[in-house]
Amino acid sequence: MRTCKGWGLLGVIPGALGLAGCATTHLSSVPVHSVAYYAAQIPPPVVQPVAPVVSPVISEPIAQSVHIVISTSTHSLMVYKGATVLATYPVAIGFNGAAPKRMRGDDITPIGRYHIGWVSRDTRYGPFMGLTYPNRKNAAWGLREGIITRTQYRAIVAAVDAGHTPPQNTPLGGEIGIHGMGPHFADGPQGKVFPGRWTAGCVALSNWDARQIAAMVQVGTPVEIVGDVRGFRRNLESVSADARYKSATVLNTKATPGAVAKPQDTAMDTLVAALAPTTTH
Repeated sequence: MRTCKGWGLLGVIPGALGLAGCATTHLSSVPVHSVAYYAAQIPPPVVQPVAPVVSPVISEPIAQSVHIVISTSTHSLMVYKGATVLATYPVAIGFNGAAPKRMRGDDITPIGRYHIGWVSRDTRYGPFMGLTYPNRKNAAWGLREGIITRTQYRAIVAAVDAGHTPPQNTPLGGEIGIHGMGPHFADGPQGKVFPGRWTAGCVALSNWDARQIAAMVQVGTPVEIVGDVRGFRRNLESVSADARYKSATVLNTKATPGAVAKPQDTAMDTLVAALAPTTTH
């Protein structure tokens, strides 16, 4: 187990937090911007403190169904059983906040209603609980704006209607999920997630908390993402129609409903590299 002794440096590495990304959002076919690119064009976000929450130890899986509500305004994930809150956990979200509209590479956490589409327990960031993004509303918006083709729209809708994970390789993006911080950070209950906005669209927790949630959910568990974060870049409408169609053409690949791409390593490695001098092995 690797532990990090660099928590005291949080105040001096806000740029590293802002530059890190989600462990699984970007596909290998899409170029990953360099650290210099982000440093030159995007100011680091203001990291707000997360209010204390209760993260109980889950000794065994919850037999009865639960559902998850993630608030992007309070940076919290709540596990419900009926109307009862079983546990609340602090989370980090997308670098550019949250919105009901997103495209691949915009670093926005999608607001909407989804389900757990798959659970991978052997990723380098612990259990990865993938969401069934994009949903029907996301697809309808993408088609209307010319971001995806009608063929891609039909594939997404067909998968959603059949209860499957929709294609993850359209220009709307994919591989949005819930996951931990990774092997370079504490695994025990004392571990904490970096607060604020620094992922590429996923919802990140401490390694310990991610395992607690993974013990309570299963494929099909409802997940609702609500709220908003002021200050995210509302630049989707500024993209010209020609650019949208070009993006859809370049990224258009044959997608099979229900197909899930393997999670890829992304800019989280930048954060790990920044903390390397204070990390013990």
